[in-house]
Amino acid sequence: MNETKHVKINVQGMTCAACSASVERALRRVDGVVQATVNLATNSATVLCDPSVSPEHLVEVVNKTGFTAALADEDEVNVALTHTISKKRLITALICGAVVLYIGMSHMLPVRLPLPAVIDDRVNPLNFALIQLVFTVPVLICGRNFFINGMKNLIKRHPNMDSLVMIGTTTAFLYSLYNTVTIVQGNAHGAHNLYYESAAVVVALVLLGKFLEENSKNSAKKAINSLVSMIPNTAILLKDGQEVEVPAKQVRVKNIVLVKPGTRIPVDGTVLSGQASVDESMLTGESLPVYKEVGSHVSGGTICKDGMLQIEATGVGGNTAISQVLRLVTEAQERKAPAARLADKISGIFVPTVVSIAIITSILWAISGKELAFVLNNFVAVLVVACPCALGLATPIAVIAGTGRGANLGILYRGGDVIETAAGVNTVIFDKTGTITYGKLKTAAVTPAKGIEELELLGYCASAESGSEHPIAAAILDHAQQDGITVIRPESTQSIPGRGIIAKVDGKTVIAGTMALMELEKIEIPEDEDTTVLPGCTAIYVALDANYIGMISLSDTIRPDARDAIAQLNAMGIETVMITGDNEGAAKLIAKEAGIASVRAQVLPQDKHQAVEEFKKQGRIVAMVGDGINDAPALAGANVGIALSSGTDVAAESAGIILMREDLHAVVDSLKLSRKTMQIIRQNLFWAFIYNMIGIPIAAGLLVLFGGPAFSPVFGGAAMAFSSVSVVSNSLRLTRYQPNKK
Repeated sequence: MNETKHVKINVQGMTCAACSASVERALRRVDGVVQATVNLATNSATVLCDPSVSPEHLVEVVNKTGFTAALADEDEVNVALTHTISKKRLITALICGAVVLYIGMSHMLPVRLPLPAVIDDRVNPLNFALIQLVFTVPVLICGRNFFINGMKNLIKRHPNMDSLVMIGTTTAFLYSLYNTVTIVQGNAHGAHNLYYESAAVVVALVLLGKFLEENSKNSAKKAINSLVSMIPNTAILLKDGQEVEVPAKQVRVKNIVLVKPGTRIPVDGTVLSGQASVDESMLTGESLPVYKEVGSHVSGGTICKDGMLQIEATGVGGNTAISQVLRLVTEAQERKAPAARLADKISGIFVPTVVSIAIITSILWAISGKELAFVLNNFVAVLVVACPCALGLATPIAVIAGTGRGANLGILYRGGDVIETAAGVNTVIFDKTGTITYGKLKTAAVTPAKGIEELELLGYCASAESGSEHPIAAAILDHAQQDGITVIRPESTQSIPGRGIIAKVDGKTVIAGTMALMELEKIEIPEDEDTTVLPGCTAIYVALDANYIGMISLSDTIRPDARDAIAQLNAMGIETVMITGDNEGAAKLIAKEAGIASVRAQVLPQDKHQAVEEFKKQGRIVAMVGDGINDAPALAGANVGIALSSGTDVAAESAGIILMREDLHAVVDSLKLSRKTMQIIRQNLFWAFIYNMIGIPIAAGLLVLFGGPAFSPVFGGAAMAFSSVSVVSNSLRLTRYQPNKK
């Protein structure tokens, strides 16, 4: 097999899956290209090709498809947010659409809506028509992309929802325009054959749906930007004993990098000198900083909390741990296919069928000897009655109602595709730290040595820790405050990075920290002392003037609602799994309390992602619930990612559902609401299609064949309006939906 090379290209101007598909097709047709993958989230294309293929030629090919391309570094991530639909356009369309709807429907309701005489259809029919025309045109201009894209897809023989909207609204608008002309010619009855409101309202609502969809895509891109921000831009190199600050991209393997307290580590590496506590929670989910010393491995993007480290770079650029997490997120988003939309699938058959019926019907009636007015009437009637108002509203209105209700319940959905997928979820994977638990340490047990009082042990330890910002210190101080213990400010403190603290309290030396610190300070612990560490806990040992006085056990706090929420998921037939980077003892303890039978512990970010992939390969529809950066690849790779609002931005941006409530019942509610919304959508689509199946034959003249009357476009418009009202009313039931708590 010949050797191949990778070429990465930045592509600007892509707005939808059709755009990325056209770029892929163009690249794959190039001789020597083995594989081409276009990522809409990162606006990039990755090409695997023969070494003989010129990268500049690939860029030229992309440019010829109508987009703007440029070569990129293999590890470069270029994420540009798209804003093709401005808020100004959307607001203009919605306001003008609402005005046209009010005026156009004023005479069609059982009780007339009040209108000024100057635009009343009974007094001034021409003004009545012209005012609707004036307000409809801005809506059509705001939604011009639908007409352009709909026509393009129609010409390419791949009609989609844009094509349906284009044909229906164009027909309604042109027919209304024709009747406006007849009013000018003296036909006052033409005022009752206007369908401007149909064209304006459909375009305005579809524009709203597209705007929400675009925001969803931008959120996915923000997730990648959040990850990129975790990678430091600069690094401090040690050259001939001098500190030299350079761009992080210039660091090479085996370079010596100096890391100061409170800064992010710019590369993966091995510690050559120094000691420090390093916050690795963004990678492992562990709430406790990890002690690093000579020989320890450190990861790029993690934070050096205290102490100073000199490290030898072993992974730079795209080979750092945080960059690999970034790559997993982007690849997972690339593999995540958009949810299939039933209306788009059927439109490929529906549009040409309707147009064919209208044309054939007109030809047959003309051949039968009917006059032109009758033929034109039936042609327009078929197109008007087939205008996909109900079909176009079936999904977006239900999605808007469902997402609105979700917002009231503290549940944020990214879009209709997320709701559709969430409705079918049968496996929920939970992260532990910060999800099943609060991710905040608490004092689990205080075990004083013989002859020492519990309050005395707590008092000395709390006093020593009072000057520290460490999570362990916060937990001990909270417990001391609850017990009413007076904390004495230490006279001096010495922080031992990653091990503990040594302080002078009331003239006495207090040592509080790990067993390693006890050994370092040569503190002997009598064999008859109880030093049993509770399952899932971290122990802090305390010595006073070189004498052991006891230990304090700390643990994470399980959310009180976890057990009931997981029981509800199990009752819904959903399998629950917990996966965490924490140690096995802590993981099993928390899982048992929460009622989760399946546990995977001590896993890295890529392992979490791999676990999600394994369940998906088994045919499971997986939801991942998490809150940390370490969960981002799994959240993006799952069928549905569910993030807690208390978590990091990148976790939220990688997820399809964000829970604003500090309550795991929200996970249950989000899945129940998704199922209810999809039920409403299926009902809407059913009635929309039934309406078309009955309406189109009648509009084509079926009743005339049996001696009945011709079907007027007026009745077509009324039926169309009724079907739309039915769909909207059914969707609005979601605004009152109450998911059961039990």
